[in-house]
Amino acid sequence: MGKEKRIRIGVVQFNSKTDEPGENLEKAVNYIENLVEEEVDLVLLPEMFNSGYGTDELVIKNAIEMQEETIETLSALSDYNDVVIVGGMVNKAGEDLYNSSVIMLPYNEPVYYNKTHLFRNEKNVFKPGNALKSFDFAGVKFGILMCYEIGFPEISRKLSREGAQVLLVPFAFGKERREIYEIATRARAIENGCFLAAASQSGRCPSMEMVGESRIVSPSGEIIRDCGNGEGFCLADLDIHQVERYRYKESGNSHGYFANLREDLYR
Repeated sequence: MGKEKRIRIGVVQFNSKTDEPGENLEKAVNYIENLVEEEVDLVLLPEMFNSGYGTDELVIKNAIEMQEETIETLSALSDYNDVVIVGGMVNKAGEDLYNSSVIMLPYNEPVYYNKTHLFRNEKNVFKPGNALKSFDFAGVKFGILMCYEIGFPEISRKLSREGAQVLLVPFAFGKERREIYEIATRARAIENGCFLAAASQSGRCPSMEMVGESRIVSPSGEIIRDCGNGEGFCLADLDIHQVERYRYKESGNSHGYFANLREDLYR
């Protein structure tokens, strides 16, 4: 399979307070700096990490006000440390509001993935995006989806079929639906033979208790790192050559789903 290729990613988990957006950003910065010391190549932050999760007027107002400062801060951290930062935040573009993930590549302008499938009250506030998003860094292709979208296998499959080797998923997922989170994060990795990193909010927001349990999942579905229920981070070195093995080889515990996919049935 050739020379081993590894990339180190870190996943951050914390409770974003809807009434303390400045503190949320400060927390995120501290975790990013901690992970930089661990020499990660990429940091993944939760959904709406800088504003706290919610759709009421105050949360959205704070999120809009924090957008510029958040981007400036993440851009400086990315450039100075040569690290990719991906995190969920509200994106105001003209008159439209999106629940988005920002992709901050070193020495690049920010790129947004605007969540395409909105959850419950999000539909009352945000406009759905109309395009999926992937990007390359250090010879690895990453695809992005967000929270509720874990339950739409078509998104992960399309990103993976277009070459994504690692799926990045910012979450603000309710604890009452933990079983979905537990099964779907592992299933998306297994069926696509890819790594999956999930960064979830933890603790309580005004509307729900968050699931926490941020994780890094291997192409076999094994949870190789987990943040548990508290605040903190986890990291892992990903052997990207495993993706090829699980997608196309039929040996040991690899499943070869992509090698045997009947594309003629799905056109």
